Amino acid sequence: MNENVIPKTLDLYPIDYPFETLLSRINADEPKTILNPDFQRKYKWDKDGWKRSSKFIESCLMRIPLPSCYFAENDSRKHLVIDGVQRLTTIAKFFNDEFALEGLTTFKELEGKKFSEIGEYQAELESTTIRCIVLRKENPKKLIREIFSRLNQGAVKLTDQEIRHAIYPGKLDELLIELSQHPIISNFGLTETSTRTKDGREDEEQILRFFAFSEDINLETYPDALGQFLDNYMEDKIDLEVKEILELKSQFDQAISNCEVVFGKEIFSDPTKERAKQGLVYYDLLMPTVGLLDPQVVANKKEKIKAAYLELFNEPSFGKTLSGGLQKKTSILRRRNLWAPLLENAISD
Repeated sequence: MNENVIPKTLDLYPIDYPFETLLSRINADEPKTILNPDFQRKYKWDKDGWKRSSKFIESCLMRIPLPSCYFAENDSRKHLVIDGVQRLTTIAKFFNDEFALEGLTTFKELEGKKFSEIGEYQAELESTTIRCIVLRKENPKKLIREIFSRLNQGAVKLTDQEIRHAIYPGKLDELLIELSQHPIISNFGLTETSTRTKDGREDEEQILRFFAFSEDINLETYPDALGQFLDNYMEDKIDLEVKEILELKSQFDQAISNCEVVFGKEIFSDPTKERAKQGLVYYDLLMPTVGLLDPQVVANKKEKIKAAYLELFNEPSFGKTLSGGLQKKTSILRRRNLWAPLLENAISD
């Protein structure tokens, strides 16, 4: 069998865990079952009080069959919860006396009681089992990613970057988190009157876009889908050495500095607009081009570069690339091909 062919079926095994065992794995000093904190912050069953959580606990007491949870096994054989976080978090919260039952219809005698107050039902819940499907670590990351996306269809949907964060932990992921704190990135697209709504690791994905586009300037590996392009980059770079991480950090720091030197407060925006709003399409264009220039060249030619950028926006062909299909390979390359000669002319003596 060709080693490069990705299997279409999963290597997995089912296991029925009692709640007591699951919680001991979750609460261990070195957790064996990991409720990823980024998913946990998305806990929404308490949005309108604790009725939904209480109904789940009541269903457990009624011995209603529970939907399966899905775990992804990491290289240390620990289990990362990829589906079932709401259920498992509810169990953990109730066992920890974080809420009292409310809105019960069958076990009305337990209304208003916490776990420590339900007497003999404690043992009933502790022995309740839930089917857990474990995806073995031998599965290709692309297949795990596919399952993650297929299971990720509920009301608390994860972003692509949250999924990458779960599947590709390591030094690169840590670097994305660190660099996302840069003020230009953390405040990207925000105005004086806007409120921050970014909560799906968008800032980290923005850093990732720069690294991926900078490595493949000609988009030779671009599959005409930005998400897959970024997925592939993170998978390829999951085992980077410290030296390589430091090089990436330096590359980003210099690129954002170059762009700030040239564009100042109008960085990554449309210079023809009176109230210019930042956009990722401009970020993607400038960071792998102006960002990768020699800093001394940028300092000496900043006014000419800025003028060339304005000239780009006065080119009708450029405007056509900004309407629909922004991340299509043809659109990205068209923007770059229009920008390249203008930039080259600006920095040449």
